Amino acid sequence: MYIVILIIVAMISSLLTLFLHCCLIIGKESDKIWVEEQTMKKENKEE
Repeated sequence: MYIVILIIVAMISSLLTLFLHCCLIIGKESDKIWVEEQTMKKENKEE
């Protein structure tokens, strides 16, 4: 019985880790897009 609980907890924790890792990747991509937008605004103001 303990082995089944251990396996279920391991599966849940691995899914949670995968979800958080995907959130981190999406967050980095959105930060990159935001920085690119800011530099484009600065370049447009300078022109």
